[in-house]
Amino acid sequence: MDDLPAPETRDWSQLPLDALSLVFAKLGAVEILMGVGLVCHSWLEAAKVPDAWRCVQIARHEIVMGWPRTKKHLLRAMAKVAVDRSDGRLEVFEGARFVDDELLKYIGARSQSLKSITLFCCPSVSSAGLTELMRNCPLLEDLNLIYGCSSCVGANLFEAIREACPRLACIVIRTEEDLDWNLLVEIATLQQLRRLTLGGFDFSCEQLTAIVDGCPRLEFLDVRYCCCRQMLAGNGALRANCARIKTLRLPPYIDDYYLGQWG
Repeated sequence: MDDLPAPETRDWSQLPLDALSLVFAKLGAVEILMGVGLVCHSWLEAAKVPDAWRCVQIARHEIVMGWPRTKKHLLRAMAKVAVDRSDGRLEVFEGARFVDDELLKYIGARSQSLKSITLFCCPSVSSAGLTELMRNCPLLEDLNLIYGCSSCVGANLFEAIREACPRLACIVIRTEEDLDWNLLVEIATLQQLRRLTLGGFDFSCEQLTAIVDGCPRLEFLDVRYCCCRQMLAGNGALRANCARIKTLRLPPYIDDYYLGQWG
């Protein structure tokens, strides 16, 4: 036993900076800011490499979900540090309850490369705040508003998308509240849309037809969690236009009738 060689040890602090930054990029913003980035000086330097901050997801992490409302300011501060470290290379941002208009303004002023934003339950974000972000991020491609974000959905938002975000091809809006059906008219003006998911809207055949007609590039349409005031069967224009959509998901009670009549 005494003749066995000593186990090889490795000084992880001496790993190349590029290798460390690649590993850190996979860990996520919360882990870097609250853990690995504090281990030693070399790891801290690796945690500051901009490429490690192209994707900042501070939404569904257990720490974010578990923290009380009184600590929202700390999460906003963490998000700002992440944005600063990205050095203008931020492409994906996901935030939850702590996000407000001031944070979105901070992101928009420093993240012109932003391509995707997802907000979960953010009642402190207004339509004006989100609209300002859209106007500052012309490369945006994906917008996801998931529950508790109805306060930031308004006509001005879709106007900003139409005027400032020509690449925006995917929109997801899901809410537990009934949204103004007039907003559907605004969505129908976004001709560049390829994927659209709606939940919480109350629409008619005419409004759904307007969306399909107004978005000629639409390939994916999911309205399963909306309420339709009419049956779709017998609407020849809607039937013809929906035929070109590769993936069509309708409310269950409509989908069964739709498939039975037109399948």
